[in-house]
Amino acid sequence: MDKQFLEFWGNAFLSVAKGQQQLDDFVKWLSGSFREFQDITSLFNRFYGLDAMPKDTPDYFAIWEKAMGQFRGSFQEFLTMMDFVSRKDYIDLSRENEDLKKRVAEQEEAISHLRTLLHDKVKVPDKSIQDFQALIDEQARHYQEFMKSIGKAFEASPGSPEPQGESAGRGPEKAKPKAKPAKSGGKPQHRAS
Repeated sequence: MDKQFLEFWGNAFLSVAKGQQQLDDFVKWLSGSFREFQDITSLFNRFYGLDAMPKDTPDYFAIWEKAMGQFRGSFQEFLTMMDFVSRKDYIDLSRENEDLKKRVAEQEEAISHLRTLLHDKVKVPDKSIQDFQALIDEQARHYQEFMKSIGKAFEASPGSPEPQGESAGRGPEKAKPKAKPAKSGGKPQHRAS
């Protein structure tokens, strides 16, 4: 904090101690009503070295702005030291708090909605999987019955030729040897007809 700020505040508080009206005037002066309260403005000008400068010069406004920037910076530092919160900061924080409360409420609602959807969706696949498993079981049962009926049809068909050869599953049939003619003295035998 700068020295001028402390001197200004010392004198300002002494003046304020004289009455409530001066405290109200001082608060209005801080909010920007510099011309309306000339006694406070002249006090400010004296402690920041502006009272010796002519007000009509172009440098006066620049120096005034610089002094007011220093004053506001020191004032903010003073408030921070005393753990005061400025009205602007309070309003900003209050708005931010309200906005965050709205966001939290919206997010909680969205989370609740998503949980409901997830809960509903989790049930559907369980039912679908059960239905699909039942379909597979049913088809497997029908296939087994079909295969049994085909097997029975082949076993029970009367008059159907017995399968032969390799198709019967017994392997190739062996040729039976032809009967050899009996030998009788080396002469061929003739049959009588």
